[in-house]
Amino acid sequence: MENNLLFVNQNHDIIRQFVDVMREYDFAIDTADNGRDAVAFLKSRQYKVMVTGMDLTQVDGSKLIAYLNKVYPQTVCIVYTRRLELAHLKLLVNERQVFRIFENTADFGGEIYTAIMQAFELYDMQQKETQKRLILEQKLKNGQESLKALKRAVLEDKSELEETAVFLHTLFRVYVRNIRIMLSREERRLLFAYEAELMSRVLDDSVQAENLQEMRQKLFAACDDAQQEKLAPVVAGMERYLFEKTLSH
Repeated sequence: MENNLLFVNQNHDIIRQFVDVMREYDFAIDTADNGRDAVAFLKSRQYKVMVTGMDLTQVDGSKLIAYLNKVYPQTVCIVYTRRLELAHLKLLVNERQVFRIFENTADFGGEIYTAIMQAFELYDMQQKETQKRLILEQKLKNGQESLKALKRAVLEDKSELEETAVFLHTLFRVYVRNIRIMLSREERRLLFAYEAELMSRVLDDSVQAENLQEMRQKLFAACDDAQQEKLAPVVAGMERYLFEKTLSH
């Protein structure tokens, strides 16, 4: 998208001065001398930047900016006006999200031109971030659909594995409940992590004796001797059931 802006001011001399100064720069300019025409321009094309005064006829500057924020929030707004009260200034910055504010003594070819170029950069950066977010959201949606499909496949094609996982989960809870008083928070966390990995392997149909040994070693490596003594019966019971149910077949 080309760099373009909408310049809105009720003073025709100011519009003419602005256009004359900006003529040498490489961006497109549309102008309006009242708020209603400005709204019509906003509806007709997408602008990167709007530079507006506050004293406008038909639709005043504050209402025009509120409309911009609501309908075209991606357009960066710069205010160029005769005078602003402090309360009005706070409103524009905090609630209207105005990028820059200048009084009419500001130099079009200097600080205002610099602000416009910064506003173009801000618009482009926000568009890139929006595009990245949309791509990530689509990837997440695709991932969620894939996960749903996987779950359906597990339900439809791996009912025996699911039954095994459900029984193991129940068995795990029985073991933990029986020794809950003796387990610390860290010990419960280690056991839950072990169970999560075990459930994942069961549902993936990827349980092997080597897997169980690696998982056991990983769990016990995070334990001291006393913790290992507490957790070993749970692990042994889970492995024993898996050997009887799946690995021995």
